[in-house]
Amino acid sequence: MNQLQYNTGAFRHARAQSTHSPQQRIFGIIFAATVEVGIVYALMVSLGVAPPPRIPKDLVVVNVPALPSKPEDPIATPPPIEKPPVEITIPQDIQLVYVPPVTLKTITIPAQPPVLPPLTREASVTPPPAPVFTPARAVVATHTTPEYPPVARRLGQQGTLRLKLVVTEQGTVSDAVLVNSSGSDYLDKAAIDWVKKFWRYEPARQGTRAVRAEVQAVVEFKLQ
Repeated sequence: MNQLQYNTGAFRHARAQSTHSPQQRIFGIIFAATVEVGIVYALMVSLGVAPPPRIPKDLVVVNVPALPSKPEDPIATPPPIEKPPVEITIPQDIQLVYVPPVTLKTITIPAQPPVLPPLTREASVTPPPAPVFTPARAVVATHTTPEYPPVARRLGQQGTLRLKLVVTEQGTVSDAVLVNSSGSDYLDKAAIDWVKKFWRYEPARQGTRAVRAEVQAVVEFKLQ
């Protein structure tokens, strides 16, 4: 008995599967998947994860005039514009009268000579006199005779020489230039060194101011 019932159920199930076509099975699968997607989307919208579906706005209906049925229909032309009348006025004749120009005589007034101020004699200003130059004067006590060079003495040399001296504002001899030689280099050099070292002068003056000046000097070497 149990074997018979099992066999009968198996027969019914196999028969039920045979009654569905492949198209019906595919449609059922698509329908089930669509329902599941709809359920998931509704759940996501309710949770705020997915945006809600957009609702289309109200439809606005605009009446558009129908096109002319025939292209031959004439296009309405605007009414013609009437031009306002233009009045032409002719100006009256204008007469021109020539008036000769009037010549004006210019009167020149002679210019008076400029008035010069009276001449005044300027007071004669006499320039101050130039300061008097006072030459340098020798301090006699310092003008001693140079020592005779031993070499020139042994050689028997003697003679007279002339020098040009430069006297400073302090009265000292800053330079001595040989003008005429004595004929002996030993005597010339000894005289120059002695004069620059020992001779003194009262400085030359320009008025009251001491100035530099030049003087002449003569030195004589003579064997005794």
